[in-house]
Amino acid sequence: MKEIHINHYQGLGSLNFIKDILNINNAKRVFMVTGMNSFNLSTVHQTINSYFQERAVCHFNEFSHNPKLYDVCRGIDLLKQFNADIVVAIGGGSVIDMAKLINTLAAQSNRYTDIIKKKSQIMSKGVPLIAIPTTAGSGSEATKFAVVYIDGVKFSLEHIYLLPDYSIVDPMLTTTMSAHLTAITGLDALAQAIESYWSIRSTDESKSYAAQAISMILPSFQTAVHEGIIQAREKMSYAANLAGKAINISKTTGPHALSYALTSQLNIAHGHAVALTLGKFFLLNSDLENVELNEMRGREYLKVTLNELYKLLSCKDAAECSKKIYDLMENVGVESNFNNLGITKKWHIDCLISNVNLDRLNNNPVKITKGILEDIFRCH
Repeated sequence: MKEIHINHYQGLGSLNFIKDILNINNAKRVFMVTGMNSFNLSTVHQTINSYFQERAVCHFNEFSHNPKLYDVCRGIDLLKQFNADIVVAIGGGSVIDMAKLINTLAAQSNRYTDIIKKKSQIMSKGVPLIAIPTTAGSGSEATKFAVVYIDGVKFSLEHIYLLPDYSIVDPMLTTTMSAHLTAITGLDALAQAIESYWSIRSTDESKSYAAQAISMILPSFQTAVHEGIIQAREKMSYAANLAGKAINISKTTGPHALSYALTSQLNIAHGHAVALTLGKFFLLNSDLENVELNEMRGREYLKVTLNELYKLLSCKDAAECSKKIYDLMENVGVESNFNNLGITKKWHIDCLISNVNLDRLNNNPVKITKGILEDIFRCH
């Protein structure tokens, strides 16, 4: 299988490179995937539309925030009817995931559900894909993953053909984000970097990306939320891309494993859902007495890794890191108390536990049992 290299453009004004990319690919028919409202509310649509002059454009934006297979299939039908020669995704992580799914699955002969449920494989690559994030959080423009929901159950499709051919990270596109959206997407990027660092699949390369991301997020995050100045947004955009590169190697762990049920069952935004348990996992992963490990490199390796993380967060131990996460959430106006979010009854907890993503949970360095999950959701 041919290795796929993402042609990456980054920095203020980098959106202008889209003209060169379209010309290089001799693109005549552009299939554009965007959010339903966010694209028109931003200033980017005026610039983008000027680049598409003299090209046929099919605009797909009528789909739910969390990609559902039904919407993916609608997009595939439209893509095939339009006969696009390039796909452009402009939006947050869900928009980019949607474009990846449509473009890649449209190129397959096997049933989509069989591919998503790993009963058959992806065999063919789609047309060239340009991923342009308008948030600083998911890092989807840098990953070979795409999330899709079938009947409320989250699946994560993984294949090298899902990698975009081009990514453009222009921080100017994040300036229309509200303070709240800046907060929850930034928390997602921070969680991805932290989880990547302690993941059992981490490598020296992924740790380097994750460490850089953490070091950029911590001094910039609150400024980006409260003041929105472009310098802070630029750092957050760069950090989110680095965190995406990190999890592309290592995948995510416990907090992400629990987040998908919080999103699908309780409609808690993804970045918010991830942050809710991030601090708790600092405590769980550091308590190494009488626990089983998924981390094959052993307890001493995990201790060293966690100590490196504490230093990156300018904390002395796991308890201080946990407190720092929840203090950060409070500072940026993101609720951290389960009771206040309506997670109050046993059936709520049972439902959340039964929908935990086991693939991501098994990447966590410490094995997480059902009893531990119950404690996570009951202890606020």
